Amino acid sequence: MSTKGLTIGFFIADAALIAVCAFFYLQMDRIAPVITLPDTEQTYTTGTDTDQLLEGVTAYDSHDGDVTASLLIEKVTETGNGEVIVTYAAMDSSNNVAELSRILKTAGHPASNPED
Repeated sequence: MSTKGLTIGFFIADAALIAVCAFFYLQMDRIAPVITLPDTEQTYTTGTDTDQLLEGVTAYDSHDGDVTASLLIEKVTETGNGEVIVTYAAMDSSNNVAELSRILKTAGHPASNPED
């Protein structure tokens, strides 16, 4: 077999491998779930149970469907002005992670007066 024939053979094999890899790559689920928060107002109290913070929060993935069971509270950050930022996270079976944050007022903290 000539060198030219081997080169063409390797070129065809490489092209076939690239096509197979591209096919599998394009079939992968790379879209994170969507987290939806309830419309209800909620107040945060230090030590609030995570079940209360997760109440009404849902997560849906286009590939896996309902992934609400994967929801967790990633962190609660105090802002120092009577509010906290609660960050939620959800994951699908392809390990795509979604995060969403919301601001909650803290219980017992006086509301700020806009005229001050």
